[in-house]
Amino acid sequence: MRAAVSDLPYAGIKVWATSEMESHRIPSLARRELVKWMGPNHPTLPDLQEIASELVTNAIIHASAIWVRMDLIPESGFWRLTITDPGNSGETPRVRQPRPNEAGGRGLLVVDALTNGQWDTHRSLAGERVVWALLPR
Repeated sequence: MRAAVSDLPYAGIKVWATSEMESHRIPSLARRELVKWMGPNHPTLPDLQEIASELVTNAIIHASAIWVRMDLIPESGFWRLTITDPGNSGETPRVRQPRPNEAGGRGLLVVDALTNGQWDTHRSLAGERVVWALLPR
């Protein structure tokens, strides 16, 4: 049974095909989708939006993803936000310290800080890259 929009917050799944739009718009669309799922005043919304934006951006940039899927699942005391891509990149996402003059490279530092290290990555049985993050509800 699907929750009615008036029964916020609720879990959701959304998939974007990068070939159907300009991929730089997808992080913004992910943030907007979370507002629909959580409501505009949910206390964890800003952190979930930041995490989603960073992870979706990583999938697009580092995996050259042709599609990106975002899942939000309530778990015991946590929200599990999962970003999945086709797994085109052989690299494993990891936190790193960028040089001061680098424009990027801070996304996973942000995710790590917002989740207190409660995030990880793995490959699905189909070879997709899955990156998940837990945020207290």
